[in-house]
Amino acid sequence: MANQKRRDQIANAALILFDARGYHATSMEDIAKAVGMRASSLYNHFRSKQELLAEVAINAMEELLRFNATAIAGIDNPVDKLAAAMRSHVIFHTTHARAARVINTEIGSLEEPHHSVVIELRRDYVSRWMKIVHDGMATGVFQANDVKISCWALIDMGIGVSKWYADDGQYSPEELGNMYAGFALQQLLADAPAEAS
Repeated sequence: MANQKRRDQIANAALILFDARGYHATSMEDIAKAVGMRASSLYNHFRSKQELLAEVAINAMEELLRFNATAIAGIDNPVDKLAAAMRSHVIFHTTHARAARVINTEIGSLEEPHHSVVIELRRDYVSRWMKIVHDGMATGVFQANDVKISCWALIDMGIGVSKWYADDGQYSPEELGNMYAGFALQQLLADAPAEAS
């Protein structure tokens, strides 16, 4: 248990430094210093900086998937399900903003097999959104010229919150989530104004 707690402390310190400086500009010595350890002792917990980046990225993606699954569980109506998906997406990207920024800026720094693991987790996430939109189109409540692009546009819109959200800002994560849920529905509801061609 103590070892896991120490691993968590190291991973959190790495996350903070990767966000502030970037992966390549952060050394294992920097991370060791941030947690009050010798660099040599750090290797007892993580074999490399790459392993730390993988831990941060995979844990965050798995947490995002759990967040989404909890939010849409038990909801059958595609309109309510899309609103719940967007609401939880935005709340995640405000409450896990640092992890979101690191994943999205450093995914290219991940080596195999970790890069493929994160890509597959992303595909899983996008496929959940696509199923919601397909279900809504099947019942006539949603319209989209390209379901995949529409879902990526909504996902990117929510990811953007992680770049500017501040805890002391005007809106809470929940308020922003509700606002963005409305934006998502405006984009896809069949009775909304047609997309520009």
